[in-house]
Amino acid sequence: MDVVDVYAWGANSHGQLGLGYESELCMSPQRLTKYSFAPHLVRCIRGGGGHVLILDSNGRLHACGWNNRGQLGLNSTEECHNEFSMVPTEYFEEVPIESISCGWDISGAITVTKRLFVWGSNAFQQLGICQRGFMAVRRPMPVRLPRDEAAQRISFGLRHCAVLTHDHKIYIFGRLRIMDPPPIELDITATSLHRANVMKIQAHNPNELRIVSLVSGQNHMLLKCIDLEAGSRRRIIALGDNKFCQSNAFQFDEDVHQLAVGWTHNAVVLKSHSILLWGRNCYGQLGTGGFSEQQATPTPLRLQLEQGQSPARLHMGAEHGLLRTTTGDIYTWGWNEHGNCGNNATENLSQPTLLKLPGFAKLAGTGAGFCYAIVETVEEAVGPTTSL
Repeated sequence: MDVVDVYAWGANSHGQLGLGYESELCMSPQRLTKYSFAPHLVRCIRGGGGHVLILDSNGRLHACGWNNRGQLGLNSTEECHNEFSMVPTEYFEEVPIESISCGWDISGAITVTKRLFVWGSNAFQQLGICQRGFMAVRRPMPVRLPRDEAAQRISFGLRHCAVLTHDHKIYIFGRLRIMDPPPIELDITATSLHRANVMKIQAHNPNELRIVSLVSGQNHMLLKCIDLEAGSRRRIIALGDNKFCQSNAFQFDEDVHQLAVGWTHNAVVLKSHSILLWGRNCYGQLGTGGFSEQQATPTPLRLQLEQGQSPARLHMGAEHGLLRTTTGDIYTWGWNEHGNCGNNATENLSQPTLLKLPGFAKLAGTGAGFCYAIVETVEEAVGPTTSL
């Protein structure tokens, strides 16, 4: 019989590990004993500064952790929730959720009907609304995009929210400083939404370039684009702060399968399963085997997987990384002050280290300084015994 459990480790100062208590750190994976979801139905795990959201396969949302700005969406004034609760489905008008995202103190979801909901801090108008009484929103709030465009993806930085629409435009709420001059491939214009200033980004020539994905760091953003003429997904465009070379942009030699970002560093997984990282590296968050102020060009992750293994999913915390492989192994590296890497220590790790888990990791996720894993183990059947 297969048993599916939930494990969490790292910072737990706001109860974000769902263990029923708060603590400064948990240096090794801890098994959760109470939760509002069925572990085998978990579809997605997303973490913020001190909170975590879990989406199940029924389209229901579950939340735990820091709630100082209402980022759990529970309509609660309690600052911390150290056990998971389900966000009422009525808050999403009884429509199942398709995707979720977390920022530092903000959260968002897109329903199967492509409606956008956001909640949490609105101190910088990152919820896309500028009205008194909306500094913090404690339950999911629907946001209508210009011309009622359908939302496709959402990502959050420290003070901004970026939404990719179905027709490949991007709307940015809040504060994200675009370095001058902007990329020539993009048209960037200012508009307004619910009295808030909004930045609109689209391809200068939509017949040549199409934006298909986006991810946000602390103060920067990466866009994955399709070259329509070549039919390739090799182009990455970067916007925002570039103090640590995190907004350096590249065209790779092969298609990009996945983008992942931390606060000030980036990673791509290529079609060949190669993993390349660039940006800040003072905590070893690039996993290249050393520490440095920054790395300007994509550098390979220092990890040689065994035959038959390949990357399944790459996750980035604020300054640490997690890789789940197709064989259910988990490797962690980078910032480890709060036990983020789960190796029963607090020294930073400059290269990926295999994590000890009791079974096969089906799914994983990270927050700013913590990690989660859904782990499947096989219980041996115990047959009847006979006595002589």
